[in-house]
Amino acid sequence: MDPSPTSIVEKTIAHDAQAEEELVVVLRELVPLSVERPGGVSVEELARKLGRDDDRHGVRELLERGRSAIEDTSDRSGRFAVVERVHDDISAFWRARYIPTSFGRIYLKSVSEDQS
Repeated sequence: MDPSPTSIVEKTIAHDAQAEEELVVVLRELVPLSVERPGGVSVEELARKLGRDDDRHGVRELLERGRSAIEDTSDRSGRFAVVERVHDDISAFWRARYIPTSFGRIYLKSVSEDQS
């Protein structure tokens, strides 16, 4: 393991890029589900739809990541918050419900166009 600052920064950037890619996959499922569930989509339902029943906590972490805006000062890129939590259940995190924000829908569309 290389503890140099450069190595740590590179690993962090790589982890963030992977998490952002996974967030896009989650958004692709969340957007159509939210049309059917205007009161929000539960973590449990979204994890099931993604085939990640055994990783509901990971799905919740991605959704929470999407609640925060990200600013990259190195190249002036970033994104707004792409999801909003509309219901939280502190006794059972998998019952928390989320919806995409309007910026989330725009972000998903722009990412999809970039990949085309």
